Amino acid sequence: MLKLIESCNVEMGMYVHDIKATWIAHPFWRSRFVVDDVNVLEKVRSSDLMVMIDTNRGCDVSVRKRRIRAGEGDTDRRGAQVVPRQMAHRIHFKRHWPSLCHGPVGTRVIAPTAFGRADRERALGVAQRSTSAVKALFEGCLQGRAISTPVVLTVVDDIAEALRQNIHAFISVIRLRAKDDETYVHSVAVCALMICLAQEAGLSDDAARSMGTAGLLHDIGKMSIDSAILRKEGALTDAEVKEIRRHPELGHALLQQVIGLPAVAWEVCLHHHERLDGSGYPFGLAGDDVSHAARLAAVCDVYDAMTSDRPYRRGIAPAMALGKMEQAHGEFDRDLVFCLMRKIGVFPPGKLVRLRSKRLAVVLPSKVENRYPLARVFYSTVDACILPYEDVVLHDRNAEHAVAAEEAARWFTADWSAMSTRIMAGEPALLPD
Repeated sequence: MLKLIESCNVEMGMYVHDIKATWIAHPFWRSRFVVDDVNVLEKVRSSDLMVMIDTNRGCDVSVRKRRIRAGEGDTDRRGAQVVPRQMAHRIHFKRHWPSLCHGPVGTRVIAPTAFGRADRERALGVAQRSTSAVKALFEGCLQGRAISTPVVLTVVDDIAEALRQNIHAFISVIRLRAKDDETYVHSVAVCALMICLAQEAGLSDDAARSMGTAGLLHDIGKMSIDSAILRKEGALTDAEVKEIRRHPELGHALLQQVIGLPAVAWEVCLHHHERLDGSGYPFGLAGDDVSHAARLAAVCDVYDAMTSDRPYRRGIAPAMALGKMEQAHGEFDRDLVFCLMRKIGVFPPGKLVRLRSKRLAVVLPSKVENRYPLARVFYSTVDACILPYEDVVLHDRNAEHAVAAEEAARWFTADWSAMSTRIMAGEPALLPD
């Protein structure tokens, strides 16, 4: 229930739903929060404003001021208990934990769909057209014809426009591919992913276009590899693995003969299989020797490979693929992996993220692919306290977009695996002492 009261009547444990003033007229960076710290309480009471409280998420006005027992501490000038800041989150949790774990009840959030049928049909048309163009380019190269740079750039621009109209629809349809077109669709997919990731990483439109061009041509060296090896369903022999690992250098040699390509296309073709920990090929580069373009290409190439069906295995779910890449310590640039999560709207369930509002949230599991991800807000990094749960949609046009991945150990001493499981289940984040 919402109640409008005077600020001087606000007490510890109340949930302020709204402050009846513009944001510039009050001392808070947001208008919804839990009053769980004496400094916050003092600010509210001294603001001389009308506030609206939510009694379903915090204390009601009928709660009397709590006076501290004799000999255990001090009181403020109004007689309210003074709580040390470092203990505020614990006292707040113990007294009001029912409101903390029942935030979503009655306010269930259903994530909106990321694209509709018309978006999907439009994206599918571009994907099919782009795949046909890439197939003609690659097969022509195999027959000795020169690669046409204008044709390549036209395909890249077509894909970029499809992404501008609806990223999620295009990324979804390029996962659908025929067995015989796998190499060509993979090239289109990596082109799209590299444009997306380059944009999210802050590169200019021209640089993103160059990255897309590099992504489209990164695997052209496979045209020089026996197709029987590429399509083999069983395990490869050591000799076959060695042969496949020649494709970066073969492709690099082909692209050096093409006029008008951006230099990054040569670089990505040669180095997209290098890894930060030195485990990649063909040169085993490591650390700073792996360029930003090669790091970006590695993330996009592996993500598409892991989520696509191959002759020898089924693809895995996008969220699972990104989770595995993030956990592969030392191989990939983790910042770029998170950038890809944000851009395509896919996060591993249970991932801890920091929002623009400086609150922490746990990504909730989803069984529907074409919906935006949901996250459960539960912690304020400003007030260092557990908050009433609130489910929000993670979208780059929303105020509550994920701005950073967080390490749980930085904020909590509790077992994060168990803690995140409780939060996702709507149970108390922390167990009472």
